[in-house]
Order: sequence, then C-alpha cells, then structure tokens
Amino acid sequence: MRLTRKRFGDDIASRSAPLLDQVTSYQALEDLAEAIMDCPDGEVWIQKVNGAAR
Repeated sequence: MRLTRKRFGDDIASRSAPLLDQVTSYQALEDLAEAIMDCPDGEVWIQKVNGAAR
C-alpha cells in the first residue's frame, strides 16, 4: 500500500486496497511488487491487481 500511495496517490491506493486483500498467492504478491514499478499509471495498476485478485 505504501508503494501504491507513493507512486499513484491516495485515490488509487484506496481503490486497490480491497483488491489486494483478495490476493492470497504469495507469488502473485511478489509479481505485483515488481509490476508496480512498470505500470505507466494507476489505472493499469488497478487492472493488474484486479487480475491477480481473481
């Protein structure tokens, strides 16, 4: 959450929080930790998190 807030701001961080809570795979969380650096904007980040939460 700190990385999300720092990179994309409070709105994207609050929107992604419930999605991140649904991610149960450790590997998926590691992948997201790397992906946050490659996402060009917050909307792409939300899409990535949403995909990992499924």
